[in-house]
Amino acid sequence: MMTTRICGVALTAVLVLPVLSGCTAADALFLAGAETAPKATAAANPAPIKGDADGDGELSEFEKQVLARHAPRDIILHDGTVVVLTPGRPLPQLIIDQIVADAVPGAAQTQTVDEFAPMAGRRSILEVASTYADQIGRPVVIVYQDLGVWNTISSLDESGGAEFVGNSDKDAMVAAASDWAATHDAYVVVVG
Repeated sequence: MMTTRICGVALTAVLVLPVLSGCTAADALFLAGAETAPKATAAANPAPIKGDADGDGELSEFEKQVLARHAPRDIILHDGTVVVLTPGRPLPQLIIDQIVADAVPGAAQTQTVDEFAPMAGRRSILEVASTYADQIGRPVVIVYQDLGVWNTISSLDESGGAEFVGNSDKDAMVAAASDWAATHDAYVVVVG
């Protein structure tokens, strides 16, 4: 009998103590079917962060990369001129002119009959395309003439980029390179 009383008192204490200490809502215990008004949250919803695609209030590494890819870039030309490149807009003519100027020596080498010069010229053009692709943040496709036919070299050539080979029609080669570039978010530069 004493055990029953002790158990009853202990059970009452276990049920009443959390209510009195505020660990549980009293109306949740005693008014199970009653509707309760939602409590106001202390913190207001934070302002949305630009680039936060999932809305969690933080930028993930992927979201940071997407923002960086779409941010305007300052390209410094050889003469010190700074040209702002805005993604989604055509490549500014000053940058095109500099890419052409840098690729012309390699394109000239590809047109010689020397045994090793054409390969060195192609490597030079690939180096130009890769260098500008790194600065621009987009692939670069260079269309050039090689011993009477038009070819392309892309900054992605070693990893499956656009390499259209041997077309005697310059316009057809530029059109093919432009079609590829449009689907790969790339820029096309014509040398020659």
